Amino acid sequence: MESRTDRLLLRTLKNSDIIPLMHAISQSVDTVIPWLDWCYESFDNMDSESWINHSRQGCLTSSSYELAAFERITEELVGCVYVSSIDNVANMANIGYWITSKYQGRGYAAEATEVAENLEFNHLLLIRLELVMDPQNVASIRTAEKPHATFECKARNRYMYNGEAKEGLVYSIIPFDLGYR
Repeated sequence: MESRTDRLLLRTLKNSDIIPLMHAISQSVDTVIPWLDWCYESFDNMDSESWINHSRQGCLTSSSYELAAFERITEELVGCVYVSSIDNVANMANIGYWITSKYQGRGYAAEATEVAENLEFNHLLLIRLELVMDPQNVASIRTAEKPHATFECKARNRYMYNGEAKEGLVYSIIPFDLGYR
């Protein structure tokens, strides 16, 4: 699976991404750890390889889809966007993203998220995507509040972080928001 925007190449992770993924995560620990519990200071090559294998397995089983976003000019890993918690009964899923510190604040998360939205509504034919985030995650809130997502609620015990239930802001995107009927 591969897609392009003016600035990004989005594709599934490969074994050749082990080192770039490890570097991207280790360089972004300060800005990513507070929001994603899988990110930690000692993230190494083995963790990176395991992450890539898990990502591939998700695609193979249709339980999740992750696209790595690469800056087209420099070919550097900018971050990832992923669709997870796919619910085939409700025909919906969660969408999430993380961007390396170096590329944060430049609109890459919104750009990558739009690509994932289009892929999921066009290929999986989902009827709803949810973005769930910590109320203190200002950067993710800004990304969610781009033109397509609608704030729905502040939900108690909405997501888990390090084994603890956390309050989350819930935003949604439906095909109609993107002009699909």
